[in-house]
Amino acid sequence: MINLTPSQIEYLRAIYYISLKNRITVTGIAEYLNYSKPSVVRALKTLHELKLILYDNDGITLTDYGRRYAKNIIRRDNVLQRFFTEILKIDPDLAKRDAENLKNVVSCYTISKLENYVDNILGEEPEKEDDYCICNNISILCDCSQRKKAN
Repeated sequence: MINLTPSQIEYLRAIYYISLKNRITVTGIAEYLNYSKPSVVRALKTLHELKLILYDNDGITLTDYGRRYAKNIIRRDNVLQRFFTEILKIDPDLAKRDAENLKNVVSCYTISKLENYVDNILGEEPEKEDDYCICNNISILCDCSQRKKAN
């Protein structure tokens, strides 16, 4: 399983969010992140080599693996931030910073359990998401065959 650098995670997250509304372009990513186009091109080549995106003359597209990886990154951020702000009542800026630091070292299983706990405490229905693993792998995304949420 690959572990991305914080910069690569930032690019992948940006690509995912842009893909929800627009066609993904180098210019669009550069504007979204406020980075130079040459920096974006270097990052795209790396993400392409990692098989997270397709990057060629036809444009930029997230692979299925890249989309799943991005969704998992966003899920981890959201679960941790919700726990910090809504349960522990931590300042949102500090919660965001702490979630950013913790998300890569918490197992899929722990995130699933924490998500269920937060949903239960807040009386919310859990999201119907079936492509998150529940193994105890520390990687942000694993190849675990168990694809249902932890109880």
